[in-house]
Amino acid sequence: MKILFIGGTGNLSWDTSLVVCSQGHELFHLNRGLQKDKTHDNIHQITADIHDEAAVRTALGNRTFDVVVDFIAYTIEDIERDIRLFSGRTGQYVFISSASAYRKPPVHHVITEATPLVNPYWEYSQNKIRCEARLQREWLEKSFPITIIRPSHTYSKSWLPTAWTSSDFTVAARMLAGKPVVVHGDGQSLWTLTHSRDFAVGLAGLLGNRAAIGEVIQITGDEALTWDAIHHTLAQALGVEPKLVHIPSDFIARIDPEMGAHFLGDKTYSAVFDCSKLKRLVPAFKTTISFNQGIRESVDWYLEDPSRQKVNIHIDGVIEKVLSAWNRAMDAV
Repeated sequence: MKILFIGGTGNLSWDTSLVVCSQGHELFHLNRGLQKDKTHDNIHQITADIHDEAAVRTALGNRTFDVVVDFIAYTIEDIERDIRLFSGRTGQYVFISSASAYRKPPVHHVITEATPLVNPYWEYSQNKIRCEARLQREWLEKSFPITIIRPSHTYSKSWLPTAWTSSDFTVAARMLAGKPVVVHGDGQSLWTLTHSRDFAVGLAGLLGNRAAIGEVIQITGDEALTWDAIHHTLAQALGVEPKLVHIPSDFIARIDPEMGAHFLGDKTYSAVFDCSKLKRLVPAFKTTISFNQGIRESVDWYLEDPSRQKVNIHIDGVIEKVLSAWNRAMDAV
């Protein structure tokens, strides 16, 4: 097949690119060409900024594709642009949505594709819901061949999944320095983590799969861990004992509304998924990389090069602000 990835070098897309190449497909990446360390002999580079529609049209020329996957569409404007660009140009358009779009608070502990999409807390999720609705309308009214993918918390070698951040070293640095780390709630809600190499098998199996046209499919692993267990596993990989402080999500939201939306709109609630639909469509999909294995790979990647150990100063400051407010509140009780 002839496949176009919009993006292609990110957390979800790079491992999927490698799987697609291993299957012998002709893969194109449309991006700005900034990730010079992520190249492959079987990947054709189309250099353009997807937000510059005229430049993209010029760069694409008269090419058509069996499949187009947009890994970096977040708003209704992104979807309208993609519809204009790829209507009549692809046999399947794949939108990467988010499991954070599912109803919050949940009314059932197991999430399926039929779970309603309602998120009153987080703008990111609300935008994904709008994107899905627009694509569904284009499918129903004009047969635009969509497939909607809902991943949950997916991580790759360069990610360290925590409650606060995943794509940097912030929480790990706090652990190594012996600083306290905030875990929302009591740390016992369940959270599903999926390694990008496992996700890649699921997504690659849906590309060009006629049974996936017009469908919504979630791709997550089978391993659900408590947030305490997630942070303890990271600390163990770092060789330290963590200092976890449990603080309610509502309290975090009072101190920092932006992070409050992040917690109340996603991580506060247990997230366990039924992926039987995916497994029917892609029998090869299964969880092969445990979090214990995956986080050790990530820690090793960070520790082998100190330049990778970047701390998000803003998030680190928010954690300190929340801890300070919590300590004052506890002292006042």
